[in-house]
Amino acid sequence: MYKIMLVDDEHIELDTLTRFFPWDELGFEVAGVAKNGREALSQMEETSFDVVITDVRMPIMDGIQFAKAARKRWPRLIIIFMSGYDDFAYVKSALTLEALGYLLKPLDMDELREQMLKVKQKCAEEERNRLSSRVLASHYVRQLLLEEPQPASESRLQELLDELLPAAAGVYSVVLITIDAAYKPADDPSDPGLKTSKIFQRMQQLTNDVQALAVEWQEERLVALVAPGIAQLVVKWHAELLPISPWVTTCLYPQPIALQQTHEVILHMLQVRGRHIAKHGSGHYIAASPAPSGSVDRYDAIIQQVKTLIDHEFGSALTIEYLAEHAYMSPNHFRTLFKEYTGFTVLEHITKVRMERAAELLRDTELKIHEIATHVGYESASHFCSVFHKKRGVTPNQYRNRQPGYNTL
Repeated sequence: MYKIMLVDDEHIELDTLTRFFPWDELGFEVAGVAKNGREALSQMEETSFDVVITDVRMPIMDGIQFAKAARKRWPRLIIIFMSGYDDFAYVKSALTLEALGYLLKPLDMDELREQMLKVKQKCAEEERNRLSSRVLASHYVRQLLLEEPQPASESRLQELLDELLPAAAGVYSVVLITIDAAYKPADDPSDPGLKTSKIFQRMQQLTNDVQALAVEWQEERLVALVAPGIAQLVVKWHAELLPISPWVTTCLYPQPIALQQTHEVILHMLQVRGRHIAKHGSGHYIAASPAPSGSVDRYDAIIQQVKTLIDHEFGSALTIEYLAEHAYMSPNHFRTLFKEYTGFTVLEHITKVRMERAAELLRDTELKIHEIATHVGYESASHFCSVFHKKRGVTPNQYRNRQPGYNTL
């Protein structure tokens, strides 16, 4: 159903048009009525409409004034004017505003039906264009979040967002939605991946009706850019998502930001979310406080977090892709920053940590060499011995035999 608003200061005509024309048969839903242009604009800030049929003569704000204001905010809005026979000056204004139609009062229902069939075709065309724009904008947003945008794509993204979220006026509130499956009860047989898919589908439905763009960012993570004026809807969205997954966490950064700040703000939101979950568990709505500005080097903090992760998981098969995902960067960007901030490549640092741990095990335990190799992340004992010799200048057995008090018998 396409959403339509009817605007007329004549109560009887408005009521008749609302109740006695078969809107639903033609694929339309009367989702709002207003008695003047100002009231109509107020409703449009909260609800997204496809079509507006408005009288031209109204108090407070007439139809022409309303249409000019609406066109600036919602350039794809379909507008149809209606008025009496003696309003030729208004007809000329309607033509300059690219109205799709002009209906004369009293309305002829057959003429209105014919007009609405044309409007329905136009709505279908706009819907296809809007869907195409959303798909392309989502692609560019993912590039932005991975900090891989090209200048041309970043400029195109801004154009698309101006088209899809005109009320945002170039600044956005950010929503981060995560499926915290780690908090799923052990006896819950449900599939987190399936719930993630359902949550993304539901968010697409919720954001398609308003000025917001939902983007599937990473596995079990979703980001939405929202026109600041509708940020209060996020609480309702969270309530809609909880029945799908009780461990979904919704974090809102309500302070409007420029597009270029999105990645930095997302990193801040992830930290806020992490602290909240550690203390209170998942399944909550969180309003994030403003991100600190100034002296804090966000990349240094990220690299330190990754180094901590390596310290804890050095025994597993660590890959660049796995570590980059935890840093919320592309693998290439992550490699470059890690070398810049540590002086080592990622592989060199992992090897350094593994060799230090292996040396501890050789000194302090009686584990066999192949057991130590497995413990520090090497499937092959010979490969482990080769790397250890290269880094320490001796084989693992030689290193162990040199330790004070070690008994070779």
